[in-house]
Amino acid sequence: MLIIISSPKKFTDGTISGLKLFVFSVLPGLFPFMLLTKLLTELGVMFKFCGKLNNTSYKLFGTPGISIYAFLMSILSGYPIGAKIIADLYDKQLITEEDAKRMSIYCTTSGPIFVIGTVGTLMFESYLFGIILYSSHILSSFLLGILFNLFKKNKLELKKNNDVKFIKNKNIVASSVSETINSLFIVGAYITIFFLIAELLDFFKVFDALILTLSPVFSFLHISPAYIKGLCYGLLEVTRGVKTLSIFSDRIALVLASGILSFSGFSIIFQSMAFLKKAKIKTQYFIFAKFVHFIFSMIICFALSFIII
Repeated sequence: MLIIISSPKKFTDGTISGLKLFVFSVLPGLFPFMLLTKLLTELGVMFKFCGKLNNTSYKLFGTPGISIYAFLMSILSGYPIGAKIIADLYDKQLITEEDAKRMSIYCTTSGPIFVIGTVGTLMFESYLFGIILYSSHILSSFLLGILFNLFKKNKLELKKNNDVKFIKNKNIVASSVSETINSLFIVGAYITIFFLIAELLDFFKVFDALILTLSPVFSFLHISPAYIKGLCYGLLEVTRGVKTLSIFSDRIALVLASGILSFSGFSIIFQSMAFLKKAKIKTQYFIFAKFVHFIFSMIICFALSFIII
């Protein structure tokens, strides 16, 4: 607080930047998707349809058929829609705590509007780069869900919620609108908070210290230390990270951007956890899953870049 008071303009500008990003870039796309997915969940339409996918879903991911709906909505809508759907399904007792935990691994992704449109086309100035980034991001998420399923225990216990009955809310529209607005305020608050944190870290030269610390590692890998700044920014806030990397527009920047998009940055991780905590998912478990997603995505992106470019 004392530091913010000492340089009010600097930190006020950081807060305003976070609010602008939320109001003009995030809110217009997030509001309709968040409201409509909430309505679909409350109506129970997808619950009835996805019941037919139980066998396929259990074989692939070890989760009920409704998880396919969460996965599809996540890859179409982006962060943090997947986390919100998981929380809603758990709240309505349509999935168990174990289901929610497994779904959080592969049902929390970015969407095509941001990855292909914003990052690929606008930032990297290449639609093809956007396709590669989105393909590696979604494919790695899908494979991650399968991989974690291979190591699961007590397979038969996961089927105990197959016969659960759907209970419909009496006031669907009003409750959906109210909860959507509350959820959007949570997302906006976290975006603003992390923009302010970024300004504080800049103030204390933390990023400069990280760049200095990681430089020997990047030099050993024959990678320019110039990429470190984008990586450090991205681990905190994904948009700032990929924007910094996009100035290079080469294979290394593309691969690192892919990793950042999949890790999602601590800003989005905390946005997601604001919902996932309702399903009793531990923060350290979710961060570990996103880190593995980070590694998988970079490997797949590296391979795709040689095949497609």
